Amino acid sequence: MSKFAFHKVSMSDVRKWSSERISHTVLYSLTALTALVFALFYFVGYDTPAMWDERYIAPLLTDLVMFFMLLLLVGAIVVACVSKWHSARTNHAPAVENGIHGKRITLGVTAGTVALLGLLFALPSSSVYVNGEMFEDTFWLRAANMFVISSLLLIIIGVGVILFGVIRNRRK
Repeated sequence: MSKFAFHKVSMSDVRKWSSERISHTVLYSLTALTALVFALFYFVGYDTPAMWDERYIAPLLTDLVMFFMLLLLVGAIVVACVSKWHSARTNHAPAVENGIHGKRITLGVTAGTVALLGLLFALPSSSVYVNGEMFEDTFWLRAANMFVISSLLLIIIGVGVILFGVIRNRRK
């Protein structure tokens, strides 16, 4: 039998999987699905000229990519909310373990992220040119700015925290 042979997986088998195996399966599945969607986007009708002006291109599968991204966003929000709810109901760990205030850190990170998103959404945003036309929808401009800037800030904060941890642990 080939090492790549597929076999039927029942729900009772999946329930016995380790967390690592489940997360790897989800990661590889989402990576493969994302690669497939973007490969289809770039290789099937990508150079289709726009009906309103032939100087611009209107890829054939743009709606598929947008639907896929929206599906991933909604799925991530649902998984995060269900995970937080499940964690709050089942986590009976002490507030301080080995001198680390786990619940305080979790609450601080969650509140800080929500506050950062709210603050960045409140910042003014200016209109932009898209395909030669002015785009002035305030809500979507603010939402785009919020996600882009917060992603960059959170990455910079994450790298800073990692560097702080490495430097601090080197001194000990």
